[in-house]
Amino acid sequence: MPLKVILDTDIGDDIDDAYALALILGSSELELVGVTTVFKNTPARARQAQTLLKLAGRPDVPVAAGCGAVLSPRVRNREPDLAWGQVSLGLVARELLEDIRPGQDRTALPADELPPLSTLHGVDFIVDTIMRGRGDVIPVTIGPMTNLAMALVKEPRIRSRIPRIVSMAACFDRLGSEWNILCDPVAAAIVFNSGIPMTVVGLDVTTKCLLDDSQLARLNGSQRPVARNLAAATRAWGGARPILHDPLAVETLVAPDIVGTQNGTVTVELAGGETYGYTTFSRAEGGAKGPHDIATTVKSGEATELWLQRVLAL
Repeated sequence: MPLKVILDTDIGDDIDDAYALALILGSSELELVGVTTVFKNTPARARQAQTLLKLAGRPDVPVAAGCGAVLSPRVRNREPDLAWGQVSLGLVARELLEDIRPGQDRTALPADELPPLSTLHGVDFIVDTIMRGRGDVIPVTIGPMTNLAMALVKEPRIRSRIPRIVSMAACFDRLGSEWNILCDPVAAAIVFNSGIPMTVVGLDVTTKCLLDDSQLARLNGSQRPVARNLAAATRAWGGARPILHDPLAVETLVAPDIVGTQNGTVTVELAGGETYGYTTFSRAEGGAKGPHDIATTVKSGEATELWLQRVLAL
């Protein structure tokens, strides 16, 4: 039976979110039961997700817009973007939020060509879907963890009904705060401290999974609808060589041996100044079992080729 997943994403800025959604749609091992969007203009992000779903022939998958602002009282802003800071503090007006469009927004279909968004807020969609499930729905977070953290706070009963969480987040081989943690450290701490088993795929391994020129040429040369949209979105993103940060997290569900892991406990630093939002890992010792499995090694060549083959077959 396919694994049931909810994808929680900040799709529309970095290209890897769209790549991850496409991988799920191209993987028979997974059943996508819904998509929730997070951070900044979540309705615009939702249209981005709906576009890929429609092109893949899956307009039936519900998409719910979630939290635009974050839980953290302070965020270390790395962008010269006042609106980002305003959103982080929850101070931005709705009108301004609507004007903050993701970088790939022009590659999304108009709203009138897409199904209506879910009437549920993204947080409520997560709660409702998990509570209606049989303890078999896996949240896959590839953006800030605000939606899932809010769901855990709003309905604590979902903790016992989530078999595990898969997240692209954090870094452990260097000192720093990875983007998905940096955007909302408090939310990340709530999720990591929940006790729910987690597979955590961080910069330690994702940065080794870059598409090369020949792989990009294969994507750009495809005439299939999803691949054409991804190629256009990649150009709108404007980066040099896409890194498969988010798709690699999805691949751990499709091909678990694509990464090697260590077990233990992840902690998010919330008290420090310069270290606010940093992640640390304590390996389980002496036969003990921790809640978190972090990826430490990756078969990068296999990972990039797996993604490309699945997407080009859509």
